[in-house]
Amino acid sequence: MGPTSPAGDLRVDDALPPWRAGAFAVFAVIGLGVSLRLLFGSASSLISEIRDGYHLGSLEVALLTTGPVVCLGLGASVAPRLARRFGALPVAAGCMALLTVGSALRAVPGWPVLVVGTVIGGLGIAVANVLGPVLIRLLFPHRIGVMTGLLTALICVSAGIASGITPPLTRAFDGSWRLGLGVWALPALIAAAAMGVLAVAHGRGLRRDAGTGAGSPIPVAVVTRAGANRMRWAITGFMGLQSLLAYATVAWLPTIYRDRGVSADEAGLIFSALSVASIVTALTVPVIATRLRSQSTLAVAVVALAILGLLGVLCTGTAGAWPSAVLVGLGQGGALSLALVLMNLRSASAAEATALSAAAQTVGYLVAAIGPVAMGVLHSVTDGWSVPLIALTATMIPLAVCGVIAGRPGLGTTAEHDVTDGAPDHRAPIHSSSARPNP
Repeated sequence: MGPTSPAGDLRVDDALPPWRAGAFAVFAVIGLGVSLRLLFGSASSLISEIRDGYHLGSLEVALLTTGPVVCLGLGASVAPRLARRFGALPVAAGCMALLTVGSALRAVPGWPVLVVGTVIGGLGIAVANVLGPVLIRLLFPHRIGVMTGLLTALICVSAGIASGITPPLTRAFDGSWRLGLGVWALPALIAAAAMGVLAVAHGRGLRRDAGTGAGSPIPVAVVTRAGANRMRWAITGFMGLQSLLAYATVAWLPTIYRDRGVSADEAGLIFSALSVASIVTALTVPVIATRLRSQSTLAVAVVALAILGLLGVLCTGTAGAWPSAVLVGLGQGGALSLALVLMNLRSASAAEATALSAAAQTVGYLVAAIGPVAMGVLHSVTDGWSVPLIALTATMIPLAVCGVIAGRPGLGTTAEHDVTDGAPDHRAPIHSSSARPNP
């Protein structure tokens, strides 16, 4: 008998050869990771051009930078219901198709069309964000750390790549910044195609809870109600505050350096350096986290890197722009990857991971939406960037506190077990080429 899919009701080789299914699974994760932040990064380095092109005021600019983040919070709450009804892969494929349409609309002239396209893309990202950790758990149950690192690294670097490449692309399109924005629909289209192939091949097999048998050998704490609530709020706070840091820097870091006399190209490259640096911690932190009983010290370490970087942005001006951006990137990549892996480490099943991911990202992204707006308001009031940067740095303290709490495996613990609940795992990950069931 051939290996089964993570849902256990359809053998992989009944639909696709295992190697081909594995290739599509990897391609789906890569496409998802690349696509989730392009909507934000591509616009961050063109804020001045968009503002001048449509004669926008501060409120409209804030809507453009913060609206998608609000969509992330509002749209995340529906992800569990959609996944239960239609299956994780079909819903994720639909989200990528939605993002493709939204991104393409931004190439169409007109401020209302730009807003509509941004909102449509933001809603697609909202649900896909929640399903990211769940897809990893379902497709790669024995490679959660590695694949979470890969997903996070791609999320982090994609915004920087878009920020750095969009200005040159705009020039290549004869100065059309609209086409410079619209071209980023292509990665989402590729991701939608890869996920669509898997969804069609495996029907709705991934819809059911993977906790009925398949899972990762990573130990997960079973917690009491009080401990679980505290842990969930800590993960939610950690997710929200690290997202606040990420979206505040995406929205304003290039602008901060442009206001200091740096060209648009160099400002985009500085932000790209931040994103590239985040790859290091995005790849390593999840692997380290899955090997540790407590992730509290790891949380403090990544937050400390972010604090050092923000202080560098505040105090060193353009002279320290590059090392400061690198430090912020190291902190961001580590914090995001740790938030995502904690959702799996503190969940006993895919259904529980979906619920925790949805709750954390619903509240978390609504918190994150405050960041860009608050920094913009503080900048307008103080006519400078010192106060906004100090305020952003101050939010790192509660971020560290949430990380310490979420990283404690013994919080309310009554027992500890494998995510398979002690039952034999008779299912193989979708990418497995083994013909034997996993022990």
